[in-house]
Amino acid sequence: MTPAHQPYGSVRLRAGGALDHRFMLADSGEAWGALTLAAPDTSWLRGESAVVALTVDGGDRQEIILAAGDEPVEYHRFLGRLARGAHVLRIEMHPGLSSPAAQEVAVVGVRTGCVEDVDPAARVWRHAPIIHYRALDSPLDGVTTDTPLLLFYRTAARDGMTSVEYHVVLSHEDAGTDLTGLLARWGHTVDIEWVLRVTLDDAGGVIAEEFQGPGHRPHRYRGGRVFGGHPVLQIATRNGMVVDRTACPYRTAIAPACAQPAGEPREGVLQQFPWIYRISALEVLRQVPLEMPPMPESPAPADPRSYLFLQWRRLRGPVVPLEASARVGDTWYTSAWGRVDLMFDGADAESTAVKLAPGATETKITGIALRTPTPPSTPVEVALVRAFFLDEAYRPRPSLAAPAACRLSAGAPCRVVWARQ
Repeated sequence: MTPAHQPYGSVRLRAGGALDHRFMLADSGEAWGALTLAAPDTSWLRGESAVVALTVDGGDRQEIILAAGDEPVEYHRFLGRLARGAHVLRIEMHPGLSSPAAQEVAVVGVRTGCVEDVDPAARVWRHAPIIHYRALDSPLDGVTTDTPLLLFYRTAARDGMTSVEYHVVLSHEDAGTDLTGLLARWGHTVDIEWVLRVTLDDAGGVIAEEFQGPGHRPHRYRGGRVFGGHPVLQIATRNGMVVDRTACPYRTAIAPACAQPAGEPREGVLQQFPWIYRISALEVLRQVPLEMPPMPESPAPADPRSYLFLQWRRLRGPVVPLEASARVGDTWYTSAWGRVDLMFDGADAESTAVKLAPGATETKITGIALRTPTPPSTPVEVALVRAFFLDEAYRPRPSLAAPAACRLSAGAPCRVVWARQ
């Protein structure tokens, strides 16, 4: 991956204003831009955002929603397949889509570069999808809710073929799992959905493409191509499902800049982008009635800072429902209140959160345990990856517990995974 330009000083754009960023590519390939942007005087807590439009050499257009508000955040986008030589990336503030509170956009830095064809990552970048924003309640719902923030991927090789699966992280979900379920069963407040799965042969040729449609059903991809051959998807439901026919003209090309970390759950990728936790929390505060003060004995959702977030990795054995517990002093608090319907259960269900009473901090956590309500016939091994609180600004704090593993069996369906020494 070759960078073509390094960051430079801040530029202020007002409605109708544009910045032309000129860059050179030493070779052809999948071009990218990493733009550090901020929208002064806007806040996702109030449902405000600025929208920036990008074009390269006057070609395919995409929009970036600045959900991070006045916080400078690097928005990483791919620009499509470009030839070697000189190019111009135009950055414009979109006056018709931006909130009235958004009077200007600060362009703090711009980096551009290219993933050349010889790069091992080229296969992943070549097939990354273009995502058209949801437009069920407005011309562009993502300016206030459920906005796509991140695209990550995971790969699997088998029988001479490679599967690349692309996952989108959205700021929240307006339908589907409620906040209690998101925290207990999934250990987050965002929405994470696989949207496209591409199967490649040894030479990189496409064998199959499928997307996750409404109802979580996979469908063969039959849609169009833009940005030099990239498939096109449209967010079509209030819980992040997609279709391969577009209805909204506004779209984004989020760069597949990172893979799911090895040995971690999907949620592990969020640790690399702590600003995502903040955006999602602000959307929750705006949209969901929260219990105040938090009462650990109640499943009612509370402020995300009231929870201990626990990320796990299933190592081996059957997939069984799991419930985590955290001990404060001599009292154990659980993630699912003993309810099987709230336990994390599934191949990708490897994270959860435990609601605690006000005042619980890292130093007051004395133990972390895991149990399955139905003793397995075959032992199950699960590893604790990290345990953390959110800080006052809704960003993850360092893990309070070292990684550890436990083995659940018919004779021992509950185990203490970590205890303070």
